[in-house]
Amino acid sequence: MTKAGKSVSFKVPTSKLATGADAWIANRGAEPASDREGGNVTALKAVEAAPLPAPAPAAAPKEKMSRFTIDVPESLHRRVKMQCAGRGTKMADMMRELLEREFPEA
Repeated sequence: MTKAGKSVSFKVPTSKLATGADAWIANRGAEPASDREGGNVTALKAVEAAPLPAPAPAAAPKEKMSRFTIDVPESLHRRVKMQCAGRGTKMADMMRELLEREFPEA
């Protein structure tokens, strides 16, 4: 049994918004020039970008990760999640740290 597919083409009209957005992306780091007509920016002047920080040293290749799933009471999950949020850390990072501390490499 063969299903014949129907081919439909769409024509997406260009809008002034899309053109403006494309121009903004192309000119990131530029700011509007002082000449304006009717509230529209008519030109962009370049802005000197701040120097980029030096790249971080190359990290050692990461070890392949494996999934570790456990069931915990909701109250414990909530406490861990609140503590991690307060510290600005991810729960997975905290659990890995706890496991590393409890089970150090020999």
